Amino acid sequence: MNQKIIDIFGPRLAGTKSALDTADYLYDSVNEYADEARKEEFYIHQGAFLGWIKILVTCYILAVVFLWVDLAYVSFLLLTLSVVILVLQFFLYMPLLDKLYPKKKGKNVIGIVEPKKEVKQQIIVSGHHDSARIFNFFIKQPKLYNARTTGSIALVIMLLLVSLLSMIIPALKDFQIYINIFFTITVLWVGQMWFFASKNGTPGAGDNLIASMIAIHIGKHFKQKEVLNHTRVIVLSFDAEEEGLRGARAYVKKHEEQLKEMPTYVLNADCLYDEKELFFLTSDLNNFVKFDDDMVDELLDVAEALGIFTFKQPIAFLTGGTDGAEFAKVGIKATTLIGMPWSNSNRNTSYHTPNDTLENVNFNVVSNTLEIFIAYINFKDKKVGATGEGN
Repeated sequence: MNQKIIDIFGPRLAGTKSALDTADYLYDSVNEYADEARKEEFYIHQGAFLGWIKILVTCYILAVVFLWVDLAYVSFLLLTLSVVILVLQFFLYMPLLDKLYPKKKGKNVIGIVEPKKEVKQQIIVSGHHDSARIFNFFIKQPKLYNARTTGSIALVIMLLLVSLLSMIIPALKDFQIYINIFFTITVLWVGQMWFFASKNGTPGAGDNLIASMIAIHIGKHFKQKEVLNHTRVIVLSFDAEEEGLRGARAYVKKHEEQLKEMPTYVLNADCLYDEKELFFLTSDLNNFVKFDDDMVDELLDVAEALGIFTFKQPIAFLTGGTDGAEFAKVGIKATTLIGMPWSNSNRNTSYHTPNDTLENVNFNVVSNTLEIFIAYINFKDKKVGATGEGN
C-alpha cells in the first residue's frame, strides 16, 4: 500500500490536496477494521516552520551593511532579532511566524482498537503521512551540509558578538576595516541558506509513510489476530510533521484530557531506513524535551529478547524533532524509534531527497519495528493484567 499511495498521490507536502487525499485513503484502510475511525482537521500556516531561514539571511546582509556605515547598534539589533526567531521557531518549535504565512488545512487519521476486557491503559502507535520538502543541501555537496548550516548560524552569532563589542570597545575601531571585509566575504556563505529548501516535496517513503503503514498494520493485528485484554491501541497518522509537528500538536491539544485519564504510552516511529541503525530517542526537539527513560529501557529489553539490536541516544542538537515530542511536552510517556544515523553530518542518503523511495527502505527495518512494537504492546498488556497498574 505504501508504494500505491506514492504512485497515486506523489509528494504530500502538508497543506496540499495530495496530503489531504492521502489522509482520506488511510482513513478508509483504518475504517475497515477499527472499532472507531475518524479524521480530524486542523490548520497550519504553510511554510512558516522554515521561515526563520530567510529572515536570518536578510538580517545578516543588512547587519553587514550597517557595520560599514558605523551603525553597529543597528547590526546588533537585527542579529538579535534573527537569533531570537531562530531559537523560538526552530530550536523550540514555537509558532512565532505562523500568522505571516498562508493558512491551509491539515488532516490527522485516528483508529481505535478496544480490548476484550476493561481498559486499563492505552498505547498509541504513530507515524506521519506528509512528506518533507527537498533539502537542496542534501543533494548538492551533502558532505558540506553541517558546515553550511551550522556554520552559517555560527557566523550570525559571531557577527552579533562583534557588533556588541564594537559598541563597547573603542579600540576595535582600529581594526574595523578588516572586520567589515571579513564579514562581507562571509555574506556569500550565509547567503546560500536562502536556497536551503526546495518548493518541491520528496516521495516520503521512509520519512515517513512507512511508519504510518506500520501503525495501521499493528492496529489490524490487534483487532483480527491477537485481541488484547486491557490495552486500547490507538493508531495515529499525523499530517504536518514537516511543518513543525503541527498535526501531533493539534491532536494532543484536543485530546490531552483523554490522554491523561489513564496510563498512556506513545510508540512513534520516524525515518525507518536501516535495521542496523535502529535506536530509541531519549530526548526530542533539539534535546529540549526529555522522553521517559523507563519506557525506553523496557523497549530495549523487549528488542533484546527478540534478538534485535537497538540502542538509545538523545536527539542531536540542531537536527529538529519528531511527533513524539508533543506528547512528552504534556507529560505523556513516549519515545520515537529511528532507523538511520541521526546527526547533521551523517544521515541516510535518501533523507529529504528525491531518493526517499520504497526501494531505499530496508524490509528488515520494517519487520523489526513491527516485532518490537507488537511484543512491547503484549508485554504491557500482560503487565497491567497481572498488576492492575499501567506503570
